[in-house]
Amino acid sequence: MATLQRKVENPRKHGVDTRGMLSIATMFVSLAALTVSMGGAGKLILDIFDDGLTSNLDGILVKILVLGLTFFFGWCIGLVSIRAFANLVYPIIVRIYAWASLVAVCILYIKVIQKLYLQLYDGMHFWAYLIILLGGLFVLISLHLLIEGHDLRPFAIPLLIINVLQLFVIVVRYVFAKNPNGFMLFADFTIFGVMILISALMLMHIGILSPVREQINNLFIRNETPGNEVNETE
Repeated sequence: MATLQRKVENPRKHGVDTRGMLSIATMFVSLAALTVSMGGAGKLILDIFDDGLTSNLDGILVKILVLGLTFFFGWCIGLVSIRAFANLVYPIIVRIYAWASLVAVCILYIKVIQKLYLQLYDGMHFWAYLIILLGGLFVLISLHLLIEGHDLRPFAIPLLIINVLQLFVIVVRYVFAKNPNGFMLFADFTIFGVMILISALMLMHIGILSPVREQINNLFIRNETPGNEVNETE
């Protein structure tokens, strides 16, 4: 029994912790990919708000594809790091990134409200604004799905506050301001309707994302035998 115990303990004392190394390595790879993709997305959004959308539409689509693939790669590696290798540090970093994404979405939302109030945009820019907001929310939800037991309800509160702000701006623009363009009312209420719907769904927490989370969890379920469970606890 003593010989068997030494054979079990020696690799843990003097061997290489492969699981820990893989956990750290995948965390840094994922973090690098997510940071690069989110930073590049920020640069692209600034270009669009500076009215650079119509100058090179094909180039913008290529940039979106590259950034999307980079984010997806980082998200998948992060999922492996957290779920497969039980990384305890990376969820804390992901939470910070999730709050940073929320701040970015709130800033973008306020910027879009400003653009809508000035009514100095065309149809292409309107759809670009809507896609940008949905893209920011997609990033936030994707980061949310990386962490088990993460709650989206606190993230809905700032968005609801900005929803009320937009409603106030719409009333001022079409009731109190001079020469409102009634044809652009569709754009204002489309943005408002989409954002208030998403904010309300996040706040109600009715489990829309539960099937997706369950599918993710099923990918990392371990089929352990009673003998393996004993070995893990020793």
